Amino acid sequence: ERAVAANPSFAVTEQNAAAVSEICRRLDGIPLALELAAARVRSLSAEKIAERFADRFRLLSAGERTALPRQQTLRASIDWSFELLPEPERQLLRRLAVFAGGWTLETAEAVASGNGIEESSVLDLLSRLVEKSLVEREADGERYRLLESIREYALEKLTATGERSTVRARHLEFYLALAAKARPELAGAAQAAWLARLDLEGENLLAAQAWCDRAEDGAELGLRFVHAVKLYMVYRGLLALLHRAALDALVRP
Repeated sequence: ERAVAANPSFAVTEQNAAAVSEICRRLDGIPLALELAAARVRSLSAEKIAERFADRFRLLSAGERTALPRQQTLRASIDWSFELLPEPERQLLRRLAVFAGGWTLETAEAVASGNGIEESSVLDLLSRLVEKSLVEREADGERYRLLESIREYALEKLTATGERSTVRARHLEFYLALAAKARPELAGAAQAAWLARLDLEGENLLAAQAWCDRAEDGAELGLRFVHAVKLYMVYRGLLALLHRAALDALVRP
């Protein structure tokens, strides 16, 4: 409806339906973001819009000039919300961006605390971010996640502070330890429970393994990681992914 309002000739077709769906998914259904994306159909096809999401903040900057400044671009909208946060909440939000596919309270305490954030304060800060709709709590109540646009924005902020390498290193350390702890359990009576746990953390495991490319001692850490996740990937049939991870680890200097 919003795309048709911007360009009356627009229609969802068999050719562009997948792109339209991808746009809505990657924008997490955020109304303002969808409005800004719809405005782009004046000059771009849905397929081209979907292709350009690598730089969503530049792409989604075509709001109505009569709107409030914070409603004219996706970045301005998130900027406005971010600037309202006290510094401890901003700091935690930046650090949470290193998680891929969600996290638990325990992982947030382990990875995002330190250097200004006490581990005991993470729960309170996280709860405030949930109340302000900057962090989402998943239906089971045990895991949290960032909307994709919020995560990309927070990663930019984390990089700007110079903390990205430190927090990513803690993320890698945590998930390497988790994978190492899981390895013997996968051959025992608790196999099903540990498989389910690692399934939930699959994206985080891949993100941690990828950071070995930049981490200090990344070659050794990468080899340890491959050894730790081997049984899990074999049981889940991820042999091509395991092979790729092993090759990546072996070529690091």
